[in-house]
Amino acid sequence: MFQHTAEEQRRRTLHAIQASGLDVQSVWVRYFSLSGSADEFEVDAYLNGLISLTPLERDLVSHAVNELITETPPPTAPYSNDPAELNDPAELSAPGELSDAAASADLNHRDDQDGREDDLKEDGPGQGD
Repeated sequence: MFQHTAEEQRRRTLHAIQASGLDVQSVWVRYFSLSGSADEFEVDAYLNGLISLTPLERDLVSHAVNELITETPPPTAPYSNDPAELNDPAELSAPGELSDAAASADLNHRDDQDGREDDLKEDGPGQGD
């Protein structure tokens, strides 16, 4: 039967936490609810390689992480008729990419508004219809 070394288990558990965007506090709360006996600082120290935990405590930390990961819905690809708030590109864009696009859209919108205002000024009220 294959067994991970304590160090490999720690590194892979830390990687799973980081890759899934979890934080130590939520991991600790779940670990504690599973009857874990280490406090939050000890779990944090363990994950950062500063202390070791018993095999049972390590497995409880891993189990807590795995439970939290399975409860987190993965990102999905949007359909064309999905509500806008479900497929917000701000979460997926590279830094600065959306802000440039948003700025461009805002400038285009302002240009359109300015053009309409100029038309109204030239035609006068009620004459542009």
